[in-house]
This record gives sequence, structure tokens and C-alpha cells, in this order.
Amino acid sequence: METKEALTRFLIECEERGLSPISLRHYHGYLRHFVEEYPELPTDTRIIELYLKKRKETPAHRGAHFKHLQAFYSYLERIDGIKSPVPAKGPMGRPHKSKLVITPASEQLDGTPPYKTVKVVTGGSSVSSSTSISTVDAVQAFIKSRQVQGVSKRTLEGYYSYFKPFIYQFSILPITTEQIEDFLASLKVDPETKWSYNKTLKALYHFLEDRKKLPKDLVILPRIKVTRKVRRVLSEDELRQLFSYTQNFLETAILTTLIDTKIRASELCSLQREKVYSDHITVIGKTGERDTPISPDTYGLLIQLAPSGPLFTVNGKPMKREYLRIILRRLMERAGLTGERLGPHILRHSSSVQHMMYGGDLLSLKEELGHSTTRMTEVYGRLAFPQVKQKHEEVNILGRITSQANLERAVCYSCGQQIVIAWLDVKKTKCPNCHQVGNWYAPDHHPLAAKQEGARQ
Repeated sequence: METKEALTRFLIECEERGLSPISLRHYHGYLRHFVEEYPELPTDTRIIELYLKKRKETPAHRGAHFKHLQAFYSYLERIDGIKSPVPAKGPMGRPHKSKLVITPASEQLDGTPPYKTVKVVTGGSSVSSSTSISTVDAVQAFIKSRQVQGVSKRTLEGYYSYFKPFIYQFSILPITTEQIEDFLASLKVDPETKWSYNKTLKALYHFLEDRKKLPKDLVILPRIKVTRKVRRVLSEDELRQLFSYTQNFLETAILTTLIDTKIRASELCSLQREKVYSDHITVIGKTGERDTPISPDTYGLLIQLAPSGPLFTVNGKPMKREYLRIILRRLMERAGLTGERLGPHILRHSSSVQHMMYGGDLLSLKEELGHSTTRMTEVYGRLAFPQVKQKHEEVNILGRITSQANLERAVCYSCGQQIVIAWLDVKKTKCPNCHQVGNWYAPDHHPLAAKQEGARQ
């Protein structure tokens, strides 16, 4: 039996059973390597084991590869009666990891090390005994407090991920700056992520100063410098170009809604038909509900998506942010855009910059974006680089100065490109336009190469 034919039948059945496009893509992505290596379907266990061992993949991918092979052969065993040669246990599967779970409502943390009381000694003399607070208890109290305050689910998930390595390293809450610095230095992450760890720890210690009467400024967390980066935004022409590469009505509706309203990916996925009005939509964001204006074109597209309930769905269920990101990344790659962070958030940034370029103000943009303060919105004033470039060309300080100065210029024989020849050896200079070398003349039509040669003599 041909492996390719068997795989095709397997994928067709998976599609008929209602598997999501992402799951189908995973099956095809993992099993196509198997098809390329074995055109004829192998039925020997040793061949399968050899195939799994020589795969140069991470443990996580090897485990997934083994899992997809098991599902494929289970289908063949059920339909064609072929005994599955896949071993019962994957020799190269994903290694077992003990999972740490933080439950704010409980008083115990799974995997908590035994409680110990230690003393902090510096220079041979006891500075202070450690607090009577275990790190787990401190983190649980902090997260429970944040839950009561009503922070979002994603923020709580971020706390869990930042506190896990901290809990593993310290069974008792550290109370010296040096311990915190050692912990931050041990993190093998980029400076932006390390800054986020530091910010989360600051919030924890400020909370403990208020609630647990920890001495103020007992732990002085270090300042982590994060260099400013220029955020990528799409130009007006690039945004317009995206509409030429949409392949279906859903992609057009997603692109139109995100550009027109500047809402977040999670807000788009949770948008309900009952919250769509002729001139605005009501979205649920980080700061609660807010009204966002829409254009008539956007309204005409949204009302066609669904008669009621969630507007953007996949297989009858609300679309996930990850699926939305995949749709937009593929659309942008079809349009010839490459690089990192191609997704829904770049459309939010780009539309906000266009808003500022065409005379919009920070207050109206703040309300559209759902920011709690204008300080968060001010970044889009700095992002409007095309506007800065346009002003730079209008002012043209160098042009005003050099137009009055007696600077010698050269003109290319081939294309007419002009350059200022101060400090240049024109005989070796390449034209930036037609790439000819030494093909210059002065405006008075004297060849510059001979002119410079005579000056040297």
C-alpha cells in the first residue's frame, strides 16, 4: 500500500469527523516527512523505531510525532486491518515534567518544599532573621488580592508564569537585594522579559510591606535598563495592499474591522452580533465595556457574519486569538510582508499611527483604544515616523544652508544624478542611481576626473 494514498484517506476522514484546520495542518505537517521517507507503507516495528530515533527534533516534537503516527496506524488498523507497528511506548517521547500549580483559593501549593527558617548573615554578623513567610504563602496572598481587585485572567496567568521559577528557587521569602539580583541574573531571558520579572517582584514586595508589615525598603530591587526599540508599523500603501490578497469574506471582514476600530484581538474574537449598531460597536476589553465608532462599510460587513451570538467563529465556536493570528500572518505573507510580529496587534499600531498623522488627537485615540490613561496612548505620537520624515523634508535645514554655500557638485553622465563632491575622490565614486564608476562631470561640463588630477599635480 502506498503511504501517500493511506495518508490522504486518513486526512479526509479527519476532516469529515470535524477536526479543526489547525489539527489537520498538524497531522499533515508531521506525517509528510514519514511519507517522503517511506513511499511504501512500513509494517515493521523496527523501521518505525529507527525512524523515530533518527529524527533531529526537540523532545516535545518527537513526542508529538509519535502521537500522530499512533493515530495514523490506528485508523489503518480499523479500516484496512493492518496491525499497527508503532510501539506502545515512544522511546523518544516528551520527558515527564513535574507540574507546579498555584491555586490562590487553597493554602497549599503542589510540590511545595518543606518549610524552613534560615538566618541571613552578612560579614559574619547576623543582619536579620528571615521572615516567617514562605514564598508560596506570600505569592498566594498576592494573587488572591489581585483577584479581588478584578484584574484580568491574562494578567493572573502572567503572574503564575513569573512566580513559578521564584518559588522553585526560594522556599522562604528572600529579604536581601543580593538574593533578588542573583535570581534575576540566573534567568536566561531577554532584557524585556527580565524587566517584567523585576516589575512583578516589585509589586509583590510592595504588597507585603502593606499587608505583612515587611520593613519598608528592606529589599531594593535593581533597575533594569531596557533599550527603546522602534515598533514596526505598516504604511498606508501596505495596509491598502492587504485587501488585494484576502481570499474569502471572513478575511476581508477581519481586516476591515481591525483597521477601522483598532480593537484588540481578544475583543474581536468576543464581539457579539447584539453589540453591533449602525454607527458603533460595544466591545469588552481590559478596562470593561466601551463603545467604539465604526464606518458604514464595517457595519455592512459585520451584519452579514452571523444573525446572533459571536460574529467570528470556527466550527461554530468563538475564534481563538491564536487562530486569528495565523489567519492574519498568512494574509500578510501572501502580500509580501515579512518579519516578526505579523498579526492583529500590528494593525492596531498602524491604524493608530495613521490616526495621528491625519490630525487625530490623543484623547479621542485613547477612548478608541480603550487605554486607562493618555500616558499609554502617547507612544503613538512617537510612532508616527512618516509624519516626522515629512516635516524633516519640509524644513530641510541642510538644503537651506548648502543652497547658499559655494559647494562644488558633480553630475553623472549616464543618468544625471547629482552629488556634492567635497572630500570625495570622484574618479573612484560610484553613482548611487546607475552604479557607473568615475562617470562624472561638473556643471560647467569639465570632466571632474581630469580636474582633480590637475589639482593633485
